[in-house]
Amino acid sequence: MRTLKDLTAFVEKEAVSEGPAARAALQAERDRFRIARELAEVRKAKGLTQGQLSARSGVPQSEISKMESGRANATELTLFKVLHALGYAVRLEPLRRSAASKRSVRPSTTKGSRAVLKRATRGRAIDPATS
Repeated sequence: MRTLKDLTAFVEKEAVSEGPAARAALQAERDRFRIARELAEVRKAKGLTQGQLSARSGVPQSEISKMESGRANATELTLFKVLHALGYAVRLEPLRRSAASKRSVRPSTTKGSRAVLKRATRGRAIDPATS
């Protein structure tokens, strides 16, 4: 694989072939990195450093850094503390009809998507946050 686009296409194809649980795991990974990016964007837009957000939220700066880079799988409580300190709340919204019909209703883990990514990269580490 030569490009990130090639890798993405391969991972998506593998997830589709592995079934609904793998597709759900892949979507969960996408959502995790989207939220990480959005957290960093909101913090910066408010003119806060990670240290200032740490002081406001009670969450260690190192954990905020990991969350923003997508390296942390933060607990709900940690995420809620950071969001509240930024002036945000968590709200459940229904998926669009077409997206909901493509997803499994069973809870999933990210194990399946990580296995697909590992096969696609022949075990080399790739950080989607920097790609």
